Amino acid sequence: MNVSRYILGFIFGVAFAVPALSADVSTVRASMQKGDYSVAYVEADSLQTADGLALAAESLLSEIMLGQAEKNKKQAKRARKLAEAALEIDPGHQNARLQYAIADGFVTRETGDVSAWMKKLPQKTEAIVQAYRTDFPDDPRGDALLGAWHLAIARKAGNKNAKKWFGADIAQGRALFVTARAAQPNDIIIGTNYAFSLLALKEEDFPDTEEARRLLSDMAALTPQDHLSGVLQSYAKEALSRIEDRDAVRDYTDMFLEGKKPSFD
Repeated sequence: MNVSRYILGFIFGVAFAVPALSADVSTVRASMQKGDYSVAYVEADSLQTADGLALAAESLLSEIMLGQAEKNKKQAKRARKLAEAALEIDPGHQNARLQYAIADGFVTRETGDVSAWMKKLPQKTEAIVQAYRTDFPDDPRGDALLGAWHLAIARKAGNKNAKKWFGADIAQGRALFVTARAAQPNDIIIGTNYAFSLLALKEEDFPDTEEARRLLSDMAALTPQDHLSGVLQSYAKEALSRIEDRDAVRDYTDMFLEGKKPSFD
């Protein structure tokens, strides 16, 4: 046996393991802030703590939101499992609960309409978001998530069927987003998602674009605090520049809401 080779291999193995072992929550957040989501995922997962697993889920979901995931449904399920693992460590972990709700919503979105209907996935997602709002009533992201649920159902089914089949409603979705925006008026992620959710609705259900125009103008004037907000702000500016073309901007915002990188090309 070549002892020297064994020792060198061991030393180099330890050396290459050090960066992962030295990662902490602040390191992960710094990677996410720069948009290094794949790096953040590895760093966060290596922690094997509730904080780390929740952040690992968040990094995967950020990629889905930006249209960077190879397979949205598969990645959303991975994120949901990570959030579940975090909750096994700490059942009351707020970020794990939040990421679980977001991941579940993405899984529901990526499931075919008939299958989702048969499995009652929209109702299950609503219940998960409602539970988050109940347990964390001071977090406006809960209101935004539920608002997004209402508007997503109305976008896919039409407002009349959304009310009839799921109890979802454009007016309720708007009210929830308004509440979230009142608490966090400078949150680019909430504001852009709200504007895009309005613009993606069928024109017969919601013909007005002025509310979305004001939202996008407000978002365009803010200073992004991280990579995710910066990219969403760029999407907001693109949509604002084409808002007079209702069909084009509807297609653009629909791409984003379906987990694709939006484009006017």
